[in-house]
Amino acid sequence: MPDTSKLQIYSIERENADGGVCIVRCIGGIARIGQDFLKQGEEPEATIRRFTLNRIVRYSRNVEFFDPPHNARVHLTGRSLDGLSEGSVLVSFDEETQS
Repeated sequence: MPDTSKLQIYSIERENADGGVCIVRCIGGIARIGQDFLKQGEEPEATIRRFTLNRIVRYSRNVEFFDPPHNARVHLTGRSLDGLSEGSVLVSFDEETQS
């Protein structure tokens, strides 16, 4: 079973129609490049509404992953950041295990 990771939004730095850059804290699991996330409480059947974690920056360096209780600047793509705000939680999911 894959490890579920959770990211809590600290701030949104930049947004566009297909994602944006946020400062987040990892509050569960190990967040990795390429993972897909949904806002906590959303159902995963609408995979077009997912966020994909494309970049993680810690201490001005690109990294492949990070874990609790660390913070990072992340680049999310796949949908607008509308609906996210300080305190919002993103939860990872695996499409293969959702069927």
